[in-house]
Amino acid sequence: MDRLTLSDILKQNRYDTDKGDEYLRIYERDCQHLRDVPISLLEVGVNKGGSLLLWRDYFTRGQIFGVDLYPPADLPDSSGRIRVFQGDQGNITQMDAIASKASPSGFDIIIDDASHIGSLTAATFQTLFYKHLKPGGLYSIEDWGTGYWESWPDGSRPAYSDLVQFKNRGKEFPNHQSGMVGFVKQLLDECALRDILNPKFGVPGSRRSYVRSIHFSNGLAIIEKSLE
Repeated sequence: MDRLTLSDILKQNRYDTDKGDEYLRIYERDCQHLRDVPISLLEVGVNKGGSLLLWRDYFTRGQIFGVDLYPPADLPDSSGRIRVFQGDQGNITQMDAIASKASPSGFDIIIDDASHIGSLTAATFQTLFYKHLKPGGLYSIEDWGTGYWESWPDGSRPAYSDLVQFKNRGKEFPNHQSGMVGFVKQLLDECALRDILNPKFGVPGSRRSYVRSIHFSNGLAIIEKSLE
């Protein structure tokens, strides 16, 4: 008998989360090998906690942790596998302490669905990815497309004229660096560090990359940490 997909679980239980079918399809593709493994998952930015219930149901042996500035007080969980902390994504010391307390041995999956502000997302990544994500673990950044929204605090709209020129004349695609968009593009450089620091081209290598791979889709980036 086929097991329920993430989308099926969400539709059946009507959990209060805005994660769409496309996000859930990608999560299932990248995470299904962990479904019955005793993993540790951390989500930063959980709103009313519906996504935590979804992860609990999907990862049948997982310990599920959430962090939010205003955490839900009455999350219905009889399994005892969900724990929620009050925390501010902008307070890196606090985030470090919460992660250390929640899962001292590290996390298999970390999801950032918090502020969608580039500088805050980058700071959280620096702390959680390098220090608290297990080798081979997955780090998800949701809604990075806010960097294209001029209504967003650190977003801006790409110049339409540049986009038209790219389409019609084959020119170089305009380089947009605002907010979350700029940050996720920096992750490409981290992934390419072996080439950037290649001594054959006169640049001495001073460290290795901790990014093994990145999967980009519309609004969602999933980064795989290198094996150590």
